[in-house]
Amino acid sequence: MSLTNYFGFKCPRCKSTVDIGVGVGDPACPSCGTTMVPNTDFSGAAANVYCAACKAAYGLVNSSRCPQCGGPLSQMPT
Repeated sequence: MSLTNYFGFKCPRCKSTVDIGVGVGDPACPSCGTTMVPNTDFSGAAANVYCAACKAAYGLVNSSRCPQCGGPLSQMPT
């Protein structure tokens, strides 16, 4: 049995959403247990990113923009 990560899912039954999740097997709704489906309205997620505008670094965010200033995210500087 192995862990799976998933991004941007919605429950077809109760309409709950999960932006970022980890589980075993298919993603199940945390509210009602129904197998979730991809959420076509999901705006994205990013990992190990940096905002040059406000000099903020993030390990994982559920946005394609900086949550602090709204600037664009890029890869972490080396």
